Amino acid sequence: MAADPVTAIATLLSQVFGFVVDPTGLEQMKLEHEIELIHAGVKIAQAKHDTAAVDVLLGRYRELSKRLSA
Repeated sequence: MAADPVTAIATLLSQVFGFVVDPTGLEQMKLEHEIELIHAGVKIAQAKHDTAAVDVLLGRYRELSKRLSA
């Protein structure tokens, strides 16, 4: 049975760098990075007065925030 993608990446990083990478920590980092990108996108959309884009980005932010706090 194949491992999920996050576990596979964590295993690869562990093999390449010689230290253990926790899949849970890797998933947390991925979520945090996506939230940072959303934040930047919201700033750009606000500067362009693109309220539709802001709404979409904030919706995605809410989804990710729920996953981070779970």
